[in-house]
Amino acid sequence: MENSRIAGMLDEVGTLIELSEDNAFRARAYHNAARVVENQTEDVAALQASGKLANVAGLGKEMRAHISEILATGRLTLLDELIAAIEPGLIAMLRIPGLGPKRIRLLHQALGVKTLDELAEACRTNRVAAISGFGAKSQANILNGIEFLSSQQEHFNYAPARELADVVIAAIRAIPGVLRAEVAGSLRRKKEVVHDLDAVASVAQDGDRAAVMAAFVALPQVQSVIAHGESKSAVVLEGGVAMDLRVVTDDEYGSALHHFTGSKEHHIVLRGMALERGIKINEYGVWRGDERLPVANEADVYALLGMDYIEPELREERGEIQAALDHTLPHLVTANDIQGALHCHSTWSDGHASIREMAQACRALGYHYLGICDHSQLAAYAHGLTPADVRRQQAEIDALNAEFGPDFRILKGTECDIHKDGALDFDDATLATFDFVVASIHSNFNLSEAEETQRLIRAIQNPYTTIIGHPTGRLLLQRAGYPVDLPAVIAAAGARGVAIELNANPARFDLDWRWLRLATEHGVPIPICPDAHAPDGLTDIAYGVGIARKGWLTPANVPNAWPLDRLLAWFAEVRERGRAGG
Repeated sequence: MENSRIAGMLDEVGTLIELSEDNAFRARAYHNAARVVENQTEDVAALQASGKLANVAGLGKEMRAHISEILATGRLTLLDELIAAIEPGLIAMLRIPGLGPKRIRLLHQALGVKTLDELAEACRTNRVAAISGFGAKSQANILNGIEFLSSQQEHFNYAPARELADVVIAAIRAIPGVLRAEVAGSLRRKKEVVHDLDAVASVAQDGDRAAVMAAFVALPQVQSVIAHGESKSAVVLEGGVAMDLRVVTDDEYGSALHHFTGSKEHHIVLRGMALERGIKINEYGVWRGDERLPVANEADVYALLGMDYIEPELREERGEIQAALDHTLPHLVTANDIQGALHCHSTWSDGHASIREMAQACRALGYHYLGICDHSQLAAYAHGLTPADVRRQQAEIDALNAEFGPDFRILKGTECDIHKDGALDFDDATLATFDFVVASIHSNFNLSEAEETQRLIRAIQNPYTTIIGHPTGRLLLQRAGYPVDLPAVIAAAGARGVAIELNANPARFDLDWRWLRLATEHGVPIPICPDAHAPDGLTDIAYGVGIARKGWLTPANVPNAWPLDRLLAWFAEVRERGRAGG
């Protein structure tokens, strides 16, 4: 079990204690224990097995007992008890941006609100604004947050949905009689959020379906069964994610997988084009009149129409069908193309691993460079670095680079805050010491669209800016992000030669894939940055690659798919261009 999951459960206990009782000391003990667990570089299970867990500072007898229970059962009794004892609506309020457990408890005590709907009504009738410490602005923000959450109900982030789907698909493939099985739907197309899961499996003959379906609905990941048939079953998996499984014969598999992968918009255009050629496409096969054409896999569907194979990520009806006909589809970037990780944090700011540990993790992944980008001084909440800190950190990087030798390079970067007026958080003398600068907004999200847009454009025009970080500040299913005129920002970045990152953290995926083609049309490079705060965060790059592929990105568009010498030359070119005023 990952340390992060154990830490998350302990942290959730602390939050629920804050929500249910006025015991700051007890809540803080759980939050602190969560940080201790998350900061461990060795797996906690291994520490327990070796007896070393008892020597970890900050984990007393009670916390170690909780960890033992989680490792043994996957659950924590105290957490289950707290969830059962607290009104579900109060727990749901924790998802409202900017509304913490203490303020939720205050609202509950003052107004008696128990659900999101009741809290929304209290906002609409100005009862929240009347409570000391809130006011009209807080009330408006709470109402906006509730409305945003309502629009995102029953949706799930890609990463946890993918992880769960992989487990279930592996289990389906292990069922006797299953020949092939794959996830389909929006998850296979690598949409950033999904509503539910779809899967397709094949068997040798019709008579094999019933046994496969019986085994599927009995899988341990299934919490409840919605429908149970021989060709289709629908279940709810752990975490509340719905999943449909279709079982077809193997000669139908290619067509079925294509059909259930979607998208609807892609299929409408493709089927219309096929009908013009006297061909009918459905989930059971491809037909010319009464003749069923041979389809062993999805590539055959496209080949029968004289088209190149269209990758699932591109099937959104955004020009991919014409490009496949014209044989001009892009050579999409892959995880194997990635040469290094940019925009990573260490314990110098709010990371959970040292620079050495982050570098070693990068090397283990086969990368050739690591860009350390700890926070600048304005981000005091994240232990942002002062110029003096920067000098000490860069000395450490120099020593590590001398130790690692020519095959691996740690790059000196910063995630430099963009001030409200668009100025960067370090002076020019400090900025000049970095190999590259990621400029990001972390505050003042409530400016107008015009103000936020000019703020970003001014940061782009700073000669030391190399990359704009997470350009809208969104958190998927949590926060919509600040208002910004992205076409104007993209045009400014293209004119200046500055990159805009695709932040690969699955909670962000920012820049949104729908803007990536516009960015590349303006000549804007798009690094796929993990924003990693620990070694396991580096693997988010793989998720980011999926989003990059949806945006038609090729290795040429992605700076961290370039070898080190080309990357360094680009860093220098961007800086020189900025100094020249263009």
